[in-house]
Amino acid sequence: MTAVFRVAVLVALAHALDDAFVHRGPGLGLGQHALAGVLAVAAGLAAIVAFPRLRPGVQAAVAFSYGVLAVANGVMHVRHADAADLTGLAAATAGVVLIGVAAAIPWRERGAGTWRSRTVAVVGGFVVSVVVLGPMVMGVVGTHKSRAPIGPPPSAAYANVTFEARDGLELAGWYRPSRNGAAVIVVHGGSSDRKGSIAHASMLARHGYGVLLYDARGRGESDGMENNYGWGWTEDIAGALAFLEQRDDVDSGRIGALGLSTGADALLDIAGERDDIAAVVADGAAAGSFDDWQNLRGTELGAAPGWVMFSTIRVLSGDSPGRPLEEQVKRLQSPTLLISAGTDVEREFNVHYETVADGRLEHWNLPDAHHTQAIHEHRDEYEQRVVSFFDGALT
Repeated sequence: MTAVFRVAVLVALAHALDDAFVHRGPGLGLGQHALAGVLAVAAGLAAIVAFPRLRPGVQAAVAFSYGVLAVANGVMHVRHADAADLTGLAAATAGVVLIGVAAAIPWRERGAGTWRSRTVAVVGGFVVSVVVLGPMVMGVVGTHKSRAPIGPPPSAAYANVTFEARDGLELAGWYRPSRNGAAVIVVHGGSSDRKGSIAHASMLARHGYGVLLYDARGRGESDGMENNYGWGWTEDIAGALAFLEQRDDVDSGRIGALGLSTGADALLDIAGERDDIAAVVADGAAAGSFDDWQNLRGTELGAAPGWVMFSTIRVLSGDSPGRPLEEQVKRLQSPTLLISAGTDVEREFNVHYETVADGRLEHWNLPDAHHTQAIHEHRDEYEQRVVSFFDGALT
């Protein structure tokens, strides 16, 4: 059993190192994921050395934990057939083996132990899975979603463009020239790409606005690594602003931005530091970091899984979280329209931001809409409200 465990851990570790240092994402430096690589090596080697000395119950828990994480990381790479995905497939297979080892150990030790120790093991395993393993898996998924092909622009009116983010990463997108001298940057949601914001771009283009929709870092055809909480996306938006400010068809004082979900979070973050975004529409903003959850809910027991998830994202991505949105909303000077859907957490966040804002901010809640789907579920009302807002601020 020990030999099987060790081989499986080494296979999973090989993929972790490949992920961290070899296929780390286009445009990223060798040190971007160094912490993740070092921690993977330390944890893997520690488990390999300690495994035969552990009690059977602890062995099963360790094998199960490593197996779940190896499967979660590995299956994110099974979609294609490049080198990183081949090592990912091997890691996923090794993870299944480790889970098998975890299941085999109690079977081998059946009859040993008391009902009390078994109860403690079951309850403890459940708590660890909910508070630690589950959130860690969410962190893995949030930094490893594969890219989908982009394909051609929505129409011949859109041109393929590239521009640099403020930190030098190359980003790819589509631009439709302005017919009224104003333009809007459209920022898609987390784990999406520019295709996810075509409907919003088309709506604005119908009213004469120039529209720039692009793949955020790590998505579509842009450099970088996936981070579905948008850490680093403010650098992308800064690059998009610089791109539009150099366009002959755009008045540099008439540039607005519309963000969806994670894109909305990133817009609120950067708009709190700049005065060259003339209008902001944030559709589906909520939390961009653990600080945002804590600012809304305070310190509570249920915050522990969130802390684990955000910490996992920080380690795996090598990025730091954005600034607390509450603080950035207080600094907003641009006219801002918050759009929230439903009556649950998303609405709570936006009501909170509306309460703390000092600038020109309004909040529109659609109780029966789904997250960022109001453009489809309330098409006419959504178009009238959003376009009128931009008309008032940009024309």
